[in-house]
Amino acid sequence: MMQHRPFSRCQGRYQGTQTMYQICKTYSFEAAHQLRNYEGDCARLHGHHWEVSVCIEGQELDAIGMLLDFGDVKVAIQATIGHYDHNFLNEIPPFDEINPTAELIARTIFRALHDRIPQLAATARLVYVQVGESPTAWARYWE
Repeated sequence: MMQHRPFSRCQGRYQGTQTMYQICKTYSFEAAHQLRNYEGDCARLHGHHWEVSVCIEGQELDAIGMLLDFGDVKVAIQATIGHYDHNFLNEIPPFDEINPTAELIARTIFRALHDRIPQLAATARLVYVQVGESPTAWARYWE
């Protein structure tokens, strides 16, 4: 299981705001990759049990008391990473041109989800995407 830093208080990332609600959901997939132009063990083909955590924040809840339905988040993330599962990441765009590092995978997923989240709930914003290749090694990306 991925390690998450505890939040004593969720600070909004937008000037003058105090975020009141934050939800996070973790998904996983199995995939292989190898790093190009790298002189370590990861240059060889190998696989991971990848974990992707998506964190969303907002100040308002809907009529039934949710920032965003976890089911809707699941659909959005599955549409984004579903094709990664049981595949060789180096053959899937954009990783056919850039290295499939945890950092670049996190950035790719973040950018794919960034505009989708406000479509699901107008007041919701994507805070970060975290990608882990093991329980002790992960990268987090935000803009």
